[in-house]
Amino acid sequence: MKTILWSSLLALLFSACASLPQNTHTAFDRIQTGVGPEDMVLDTLTLPLTRLLVSCNDHRLREKAPLGDIYTVNLHEVKPVGRILPRRNEPDSLSFHPHGIDLVRQNGKVYLYVVSHDDIKDKHFVLKYEVHASHLDFVATYEHPFMTSPNTVVAFRGGGFYVSNDMKKRGGQLAAFLRLKTGSVIYCDEQDGWATVAPKLSYANGLFITEKERYLYVSTTRQNQLFKYTVLEDRNLINKERVVKVIGGDNIRVGNDNELLIPTHPKVFKFVGHYDDSTKLSPTIVYSVNRTDNKKEVIYANDGSQISAASTALYYKGYYYISQVFQPFILKIKAK
Repeated sequence: MKTILWSSLLALLFSACASLPQNTHTAFDRIQTGVGPEDMVLDTLTLPLTRLLVSCNDHRLREKAPLGDIYTVNLHEVKPVGRILPRRNEPDSLSFHPHGIDLVRQNGKVYLYVVSHDDIKDKHFVLKYEVHASHLDFVATYEHPFMTSPNTVVAFRGGGFYVSNDMKKRGGQLAAFLRLKTGSVIYCDEQDGWATVAPKLSYANGLFITEKERYLYVSTTRQNQLFKYTVLEDRNLINKERVVKVIGGDNIRVGNDNELLIPTHPKVFKFVGHYDDSTKLSPTIVYSVNRTDNKKEVIYANDGSQISAASTALYYKGYYYISQVFQPFILKIKAK
């Protein structure tokens, strides 16, 4: 155990001393949202005009946090601003604390899947909503002991979804510190069928299913790798492949040229410091990963003064939109 701890300390110190790219952008705009816009999706399915759907929750307060919300941001406004998207027909007992989200069309209807936590009761869920222009309609709750510390979700067009567990127990700081491979990817068929399909990952985080649903990409924040799996017809995963090294990778979205956009937390200590104190900056690097040759390049980097602890990056009409784990705004920057 002492050997493992010492090795982990050396690894953390090395990562803390690694050099960062220079800040890439001087011009930027901030779009106000709720606190903690950790995840977001580009909604081109519901309205004639494109909007963002944003998962907002106060991640610093955990079990003491007020209920979270889904915000909507109309990208065609001259000065976009986040607005709460009302939710209807939820069970009275539901404690809504959203984390990762995914948007999908199934049988002609548009659905939003939401990872949600009830930290007071130590329960975790995937919630399903039908998406309308002016509101969300609650559809279903999914819960299972396999969801130990769910982070994000991706759904299939024919039903069913994957969830990433970052750790065996939510908030397990020692497991994260030691980079223990207690994370996983699990599958639910929405008919009470559950299975672990990718075990032994160190802080499994972002998920992305390719357009024809043949491959699943998984970012591992503490394993510092982007993995690719082949998706079988029964949704089991095979052929685990290391795509590229990505230190501190978070959510995965697709960019303008079908490249993967992955924000990262390159400085572990500074991320933890920002968690404890919002005035302490945590730098961000957003990578673009070419899905043909697996090459990565930096599309955005900042020391934390523009945005700290970025978590999701999207592209739309010449601009990148970057969200974050804690502070109440999204960054908008021009793509170079």
